[in-house]
Amino acid sequence: MARNVETTQSQPKKKVKFEVSVGIFLFRQEKEKILWLMLHYPAGHWDFIKGHIEKKEKIEETIRRETFEEAGIKNFKIFPGFKKIVTYWFKDTKHNDNRLIRKKVIFLLGETKEKEIKISPEHLEGKWVTTKEALEIITFKNVKKFFNQAVEFLKKYQISA
Repeated sequence: MARNVETTQSQPKKKVKFEVSVGIFLFRQEKEKILWLMLHYPAGHWDFIKGHIEKKEKIEETIRRETFEEAGIKNFKIFPGFKKIVTYWFKDTKHNDNRLIRKKVIFLLGETKEKEIKISPEHLEGKWVTTKEALEIITFKNVKKFFNQAVEFLKKYQISA
């Protein structure tokens, strides 16, 4: 779903790449608490499962594929009614051309009963953390904001984080 287009006058005179990814705030219940799956990325930040939409994939297909690829988790339910979208710019440093990338990430909310994590080689580690711990290690402000909204959303289901 990525494509190159010419930028407008308000942007630098470089080609801009557009990317769309899907992420998930994935939790499981253990006794009286909720635990969230967090991943440590090589760039140093902590975040949730997230990945690019591949050709002709639907949002749910993407997050199911990414969750299995990144954490080895196959079985989880997605909560209807929770979808948050963040859009931001960043520089592509992987290809040494410093082109701008306009990224849109769609966050969903899901629950699993699976405890075992099989982390992909693209991550340093993965772990289940409490809500308090998640809030301490989430790196990006916009993700933290949406995570808080996910926690509030769960209260509708009488699930307290």
